[in-house]
Amino acid sequence: MEKDIEGNSHWFDITEGHWVQGLIAQHSEESRVYVVTIQPEVESAIHQRWPRILAG
Repeated sequence: MEKDIEGNSHWFDITEGHWVQGLIAQHSEESRVYVVTIQPEVESAIHQRWPRILAG
């Protein structure tokens, strides 16, 4: 999910066979999710970063 300039949330659709690269870190009772991001290849992209999508 990413927020636009007005603060509205936008979800990224992912097709079957693809996933978001990330890490789940756990310590005691606490869990965090870190998502790997990349700079978009499109210069006119609204966001400065995109989640890294992998396929396999």
